[in-house]
Amino acid sequence: MRFDIRHVTTYRYDKPVALGRHLFRMRPRPDGTLTPGTFSIAVYPPPLGLAPMLDLEGNLTHLAWFEGETQELRITVRSTGETSTRAKLLADPETLQLPIDYGHDQTKMFPYLWSDGTDPQVEEFSRSLARESDRQTFTFLDLLTTRLHETIRNTPRLTGHPFAPEVTLRERRGSCRDFAVLFMACCRLQGLAARFVSGYVPADAGDKQHMHAWAEVYLPGIGWQAYDPTHGGVTGERHVPVAAAAQSVDAGPVVGSFTGYAQSEMAVQLTVDIGG
Repeated sequence: MRFDIRHVTTYRYDKPVALGRHLFRMRPRPDGTLTPGTFSIAVYPPPLGLAPMLDLEGNLTHLAWFEGETQELRITVRSTGETSTRAKLLADPETLQLPIDYGHDQTKMFPYLWSDGTDPQVEEFSRSLARESDRQTFTFLDLLTTRLHETIRNTPRLTGHPFAPEVTLRERRGSCRDFAVLFMACCRLQGLAARFVSGYVPADAGDKQHMHAWAEVYLPGIGWQAYDPTHGGVTGERHVPVAAAAQSVDAGPVVGSFTGYAQSEMAVQLTVDIGG
């Protein structure tokens, strides 16, 4: 399906500030289901330099640096391309049962398996789903995706880091990025390498358009398979990935700093057209 995305992010400051370096992750990420078309990015105030680059995770990014002071930073992005349905692939036999032994790739998978500590409630929730699925990998992933969709209320939140997994599970509410982080934690506890994905999905009629987040799991013989627990299923042609990373902080669309004593506010104008 063809997509056409226009994304304008504006930061306003109540006093002049000096902008530090900024990294923009806003360009659709080519993969087995996405073919990029045109892309343009414009930044105000005009930066001294705006350089395309690949980050550590292989995301297509732009690095900008500035001089002087401003009371506004505006990033305007326009992107087009096509998405398609993933071809059916055959998983390796050792993938079918939890936990997965990644063999000689185990070291490479470490960032996607690592956790800095997990709440006992999240551990028990993950274990209970593994037992319920008889430790069958695909049954577990489907069950986890649908269970989060059915039991946690989607409450969009424009700013802020994702909640810790135990907070989302305990409060039974969260934004799409909270769903994704909880999904990843449950997967990693069962030996499944998982990563965070930011991107676009067109909003339902009458809903305000925002960026979206979901997760991917690495399955030998298949590669990265994407699941969207907010919507309760695998991703499809309506999903346009932009950035993927082991940690959510490394998939954010705008990363940067400023120098000065000022309050800031952010506004976003976003249209996502997909179809045909």
